[in-house]
Order: sequence, then structure tokens, then C-alpha cells
Amino acid sequence: MAEPLTRSQHQLRGRKLADMTVEQLRDWIDACDKMETWVGAAKARRGWRLSGIEAQAELERRDEDV
Repeated sequence: MAEPLTRSQHQLRGRKLADMTVEQLRDWIDACDKMETWVGAAKARRGWRLSGIEAQAELERRDEDV
């Protein structure tokens, strides 16, 4: 079974959160949510969950700056 990520979400893999636009951050948070439920290993789930939390924090930080 293929990963549940869209093409745009695949393109975001490996990018730094600070380099992403607000729209890309939202897309990445969605990707993290999907992958957290899709992967089987606990370590992988934790990695996706933490990445989503970091992206959410970056998004909130940007909202505060505006």
C-alpha cells in the first residue's frame, strides 16, 4: 500500500520548517497527521508526531509575529 501523502507533501520531506510558507506548513501538519496513523513502528509514529508538533509551533510563532 502506498503512503497516503500527496505529491506536494512528498516534496516537503526533508525541508526545514523555517523555509516553508504558511500554506506548506499547514500541508506538512496534515501529512504528519496522516503518516502518524499510517506507519506501524512506534519510533516512526513518534517522529511524525513530533514533526507535526514542531510545524504547529512554527505556524503559531509566525501568527504571533504578524
